[in-house]
Amino acid sequence: MEKALARNPNLLRTLLGLSVTLIVVLGYSAYSASLDSEYYIHESSLEQSTLTLTPIEQDNRSISWSATSEGTISWVNFSLSGAPQDSTLTITSGGEMWWSHPMLGSDYADNFNCLQGNTNFELINHCELAFTHSITTDSEGNASLRGLLSDQLPLSGMGTLRATDLNTATTEAEEIIETANNTVFWLIKLSSNSAIENSTVSMEQTVVSHQLNDVYQFQLNPFEESVYSLTALLTFFVMALALPLGIYYASIKREQRINLIRGDDAESE
Repeated sequence: MEKALARNPNLLRTLLGLSVTLIVVLGYSAYSASLDSEYYIHESSLEQSTLTLTPIEQDNRSISWSATSEGTISWVNFSLSGAPQDSTLTITSGGEMWWSHPMLGSDYADNFNCLQGNTNFELINHCELAFTHSITTDSEGNASLRGLLSDQLPLSGMGTLRATDLNTATTEAEEIIETANNTVFWLIKLSSNSAIENSTVSMEQTVVSHQLNDVYQFQLNPFEESVYSLTALLTFFVMALALPLGIYYASIKREQRINLIRGDDAESE
């Protein structure tokens, strides 16, 4: 570093000038990229409701209910309690297949999601799509079976899509909502190898419906993004220049100390 500076006294000035120029250019790039986005956010309300279950058949070892759901529904949740241990809860939908998985919505699942990316960066639905899903009750006679009638609706109420303008984005968001608008008939059956006490069995079905509220363009705060970019770049260049500059100034101090010692020796002689 010392030899390079000796050959080119303006090297340090050149390095600092190039660093500042690069920081400004990259900061402006981050600023301009945040001004216009091709991604749009669509927000929908989430309304949870409980369906009315109608008993249709009952004997000592089985109970059946029926229900009807209407509207733009994503989540369906069946909760059973008070059943005999190792009983089987079977849910069948009429008119529309639905997705389900034992880990879907489970407290023991680690951020499980039906839609997950593969090695080709494609979203693949890992849940099972069928008309009928079933689950076995635990040792306390409880069971919870969750599913999705639509894998396109934003489960959290907020989704993103890519479009050329706001009108196109609004049309696509409305199509997502309209496609998921269906009427589904449900057949719920509890069966067991042992006798079922009807008075202790409790069955509940809840659904989550969506209504489109707003569609708007995704935007970043240009000032904040520019500040973050500049901070990251400054930190990078400080770390990149700290070592060579530290070595350079250390060599200067060392040379000054050696010259001072030589001067003292010359005076003593």
